Amino acid sequence: MQLSQQPRKSRSFRLLAYRTEVCLFMNSNLLHRKERGKKQPTWRIFSLKELHAATNNFNYDNKLGEGGFGSVYWGQLWDGSQIAVKRLKVWSDKAEMEFAVEVEILARVRHKNLLSLRGYCAEGQERLIVYDYMPNLSLLSHLHGQHASECLLDWNRRMNIATGSAEGIA
Repeated sequence: MQLSQQPRKSRSFRLLAYRTEVCLFMNSNLLHRKERGKKQPTWRIFSLKELHAATNNFNYDNKLGEGGFGSVYWGQLWDGSQIAVKRLKVWSDKAEMEFAVEVEILARVRHKNLLSLRGYCAEGQERLIVYDYMPNLSLLSHLHGQHASECLLDWNRRMNIATGSAEGIA
C-alpha cells in the first residue's frame, strides 16, 4: 500500500512546489514593477463567484469557442463591461504551466491588435483568464470560416494583419 501512495505524494509535492514557485515569481515581478516606478498593472484578480455571475454559470449559450486548453465564454460584469473568459478544462501540470505563462505574457503585452488581459482567477481547481471581449469573431472565422464571404480580405490587408500581429508579439 505504501508503494501506491508514494507516486501520488511525490506528484502532489511537485505540484505544490510548482504552484509556490509560480506565486513567488508573479509576486516578485509585481514588486520589481513597483520598484522601477512603473504604473500599477491594469489587470486584477477575479473571484470565481464573480465570473460565474458574469457568464451565467458558464452557460452553453455564452460559449464563444474552444481551444486546446479550454473553452471561452462571453460574460458581462456588474458594471456592464463585456468580457471573454477562458476556462481551463484539464487540471494537470501542463495546464497549470500554460495558465501561468499566458497570464505572465499577457500582463506585459499591450497592442491594438491583441486582446488585453483583464485579469485571472485561480480558486481551487479552477483556472480562468479574463480578457476584454472583442465582438468581431476570430481572425480564423473571417479568413476561412462561415464569415469569410462577408468580409473579403485581399492579400495586402492580410499582410497588414499579419505584420500588426507580429509587432504585438515582439
